[in-house]
Amino acid sequence: MIERFMKIFLAAAVIALAGAIAGPATAQDRPEGCLIEIWPDFLGPGPQEHHVRETLETDAGEIFAIEFGPPAGEYAKLYLFFLVHGGCERKVFLVGSFNYQTELARESGSIGPLARRYHLDLFDPEEHHTLEFRAEVPRYEEMREMALNLLR
Repeated sequence: MIERFMKIFLAAAVIALAGAIAGPATAQDRPEGCLIEIWPDFLGPGPQEHHVRETLETDAGEIFAIEFGPPAGEYAKLYLFFLVHGGCERKVFLVGSFNYQTELARESGSIGPLARRYHLDLFDPEEHHTLEFRAEVPRYEEMREMALNLLR
């Protein structure tokens, strides 16, 4: 299942994955309402290194916790928690630090000139909600707990 999810995640984000991995190869093969196609810039991995840190089984589906390397690109991410059900990501909790939000925070003086602004967002097929902003790097354990509460 991890390999299938990664294939979906990477194919939808137009990234090649080495090796033969089972699962839908194109967006046309996927069910409607998959979030990676609805919000590709925000949810795709972009230029960052990433890996599946863990998978969590819930009654609502499987949650894939993706952890990213150092921030890079316009839509830098720290963590993505995908709730996958029926071969498709149905809800996503994103912890990121997008460049434009960081620049606005620097200009307003709410963070220092070298600091970054972090945001916690929830995506579903209908909407995107910014839950909060932070000036400090969010810890994985706290974000994991928050993701479990939001995505179940």
